Amino acid sequence: MKSALVALLIFVWMPFMLFKPHIGVLVWNWVSHMSPHAYTYGFAFSFPFLVLVGGLTALGMVVSGEPKHFPKHPVMIAIITYVLWTLVTYSLGFEPSVGETKITQFMKMVAFAIITAVVMQSPNRLKAFMYVMIASLMFVAAKGGLFTIVTGGGNSVNDGRGMMADNNQLAMALAMLFPLSIFIAKYPPYKIMKLPLQMAVFLVPIAAIGTQSRGGMVAISAVLFMLLLKSKRKFMLIAIMVPLVIGAVTFMPDSWKNRMQSTGNATEDGSFKGRVSMWKFATNVADDHPIEGGGFDVFYIPRLGPEYMPPGFAMRAPHSIYFEVLGEHGYVGLFLFLTMLFVGYYSAGTNAKLFRQYQETAWLGDLSGAIQLSLIGYAVGGLTVNIASFDVFYHLLIIVVLCRVIGDKMVEKGVAKIVLEKEEVTKAKGKWKPPSPSERPPLPAERLIN
Repeated sequence: MKSALVALLIFVWMPFMLFKPHIGVLVWNWVSHMSPHAYTYGFAFSFPFLVLVGGLTALGMVVSGEPKHFPKHPVMIAIITYVLWTLVTYSLGFEPSVGETKITQFMKMVAFAIITAVVMQSPNRLKAFMYVMIASLMFVAAKGGLFTIVTGGGNSVNDGRGMMADNNQLAMALAMLFPLSIFIAKYPPYKIMKLPLQMAVFLVPIAAIGTQSRGGMVAISAVLFMLLLKSKRKFMLIAIMVPLVIGAVTFMPDSWKNRMQSTGNATEDGSFKGRVSMWKFATNVADDHPIEGGGFDVFYIPRLGPEYMPPGFAMRAPHSIYFEVLGEHGYVGLFLFLTMLFVGYYSAGTNAKLFRQYQETAWLGDLSGAIQLSLIGYAVGGLTVNIASFDVFYHLLIIVVLCRVIGDKMVEKGVAKIVLEKEEVTKAKGKWKPPSPSERPPLPAERLIN
């Protein structure tokens, strides 16, 4: 029954994808992030839904007559440059056949991310994309949070699917989801959903704690810390966060506490030593091949162990996005990856400052601000988790681009500036005057794209 239901929900939309490719993007978004077919046990479990949806959506882009524009944005340039470099490193790798599966999945994900940037260039389409993406991830978060509460944290949350099958990867996704969950609670699709979504926000960090992932704990802590720094209501947040943290620590079992405490004693932790050995492996490979690295999945080529591994350690996953990229794509690849991450973070901050000052675009500014916090969680948590090709990361970068494209169009059409409290006081005293042309915010055509 589950297989039939999932298949029906996907197949029913396929005819529409040929004429409305944005529907294909939304279906891909749902299947990619929630992986509903992975919860079934029938034919749907292994059916290539994404391949079929991707093919119909690509064909729909050709068939549909709506105008399509490729966004000329620094984030897009950074993504494409990095992707092209990975093709070079793949072809020059030690054993390209080993990384064939990973590069195939990576290229499909990036291709659809680029299609998203081309197709979803309207406010309603961007909102739909965000709602589907956040709802898909919050489905997992709600299940995990409730499971942690019911079981008292005795069992770890490990119910993710697809790229979130590992508890560390799931914890990272939840840490990145937390700022977005706050955004959707502030801007719900329907007003009746506001209270349920506000309650669901608290399940996200609980689920992240319930994964018992030390890297996830660090990531969610970094997000909470930056949220506190950026918020204008610091005392209210402290009043909410402190009791929650104390309650969570008291509530969780000794097994969880012992695992978290081992983070501070890394020198004696066998798991951490194993990760350091793989970081050394990545560094050794990059030192011998600084330009091209070892290619996709170089960490799973057994014959390289004796040459590049420290003595006494077995080869395993790299457990770090930075060493993952370094070992696979060399120092050049790491530089391009860090550039992509920095440009995305900077652009999100620029969007937030620019669009929060207008009533019509305030939601774009808040969305960009939430993504900036999510990228912090990805950057910090990624120190110990190998998810350099995580689809959530690349989709967030694309959303930053869409926010800028859509926001610029809305500003050009005319928007009303939000009057701050200081300006209202000045007006009341009769001392306010309209800003001069040099003081007003520049129009899109007058400023460089950040």
